[in-house]
Amino acid sequence: MPMLEVEFASGARTTCVIEPGALSRLPQLCAQAGLKGTAGLVCDARLMQLHREALLALRPAFGDPLARPVSEARKTLAEVEAICETLSARGVQRDGFVVAIGGGVLTDLAGFAAAIYLRGVPWASVPSTLLAQVDAGFGGKTGANLRAAKNLIGAFHQPRLVVCDPLLLTTLPERERWSGLAEVVKCALIAPGDLLDRCERDLEKAAAGDPAALAPLVEGAVRVKARIVSADEREGGVRAFLNFGHTVGHALEAATEYTHFTHGEAVALGLKGALALSPLAEKERALRLVERLRVAASRSLDADRREAALQAMSRDKKARAGRIRFVVLDALGAPRLTEVSPAECARALAEALS
Repeated sequence: MPMLEVEFASGARTTCVIEPGALSRLPQLCAQAGLKGTAGLVCDARLMQLHREALLALRPAFGDPLARPVSEARKTLAEVEAICETLSARGVQRDGFVVAIGGGVLTDLAGFAAAIYLRGVPWASVPSTLLAQVDAGFGGKTGANLRAAKNLIGAFHQPRLVVCDPLLLTTLPERERWSGLAEVVKCALIAPGDLLDRCERDLEKAAAGDPAALAPLVEGAVRVKARIVSADEREGGVRAFLNFGHTVGHALEAATEYTHFTHGEAVALGLKGALALSPLAEKERALRLVERLRVAASRSLDADRREAALQAMSRDKKARAGRIRFVVLDALGAPRLTEVSPAECARALAEALS
């Protein structure tokens, strides 16, 4: 059972468990992580349909789950308010905690609710998609979207516990597994180690749902992220490297109102755009891997949406004085944060959509 203990400069500590069947042991894992008192369990409504028996088995420990229909378009303050109202009605006090079971949108929303409810209560994250297991479910970034751009509202609030159960990935549509693999490939490109070789060898097997291929990729990506976020909890330095591919990716999501691309598809295109601005010698190797990431949505966007994407990049929360902060690679495993002009952003967008 792979287990990571991650400590942050703020004093926060996260235990990450990666184990098939770990969902059934969630009450014990929460207790071991020091999570006690009345709990508020929030889950994705789709997950409730797919894993109803397993989730209802948690009722003796956590009470009836609050099942919310979630999507990027519903990642709003109204959803955060609904979660907080439920926590209040359930009687969650300062000695209680929140449990979030679902994809990245759900863990972002429930984690943000935990950050602001009673000015902050502990929480546990149980990411149920590949994308969330290797990205949103771990690292403490929580929040909601505004119409202008993604994740403009939020807080850093580290989960006390993260539980990655690979068995939850068996019910995912293949498109969602491909979406998650974009974040795995991102981790493989920005960090040294054998994750890149594993991706090149097992990408299609993992997308098909092969547990033997999936589990090592999840663990490898989580270890990359854990190493980075523990060194830079609040994105004052190296944590920004995790945004590789996301400047263009987030802009594409915002320009298409979060309904056209999955997050991972947008990141896959964003990786291609970021590589276009990167001076690395092994660019062709990186591009070959990125091009293997399957993007089901059409890349053909009209002029208005392309312009909207460029505008979203200029409003990105990482922008500074008219220059857009952008992560590029100097070499495989060697990312660098730089600033680029609007013209360079336009070039990256064009390459992403080519």
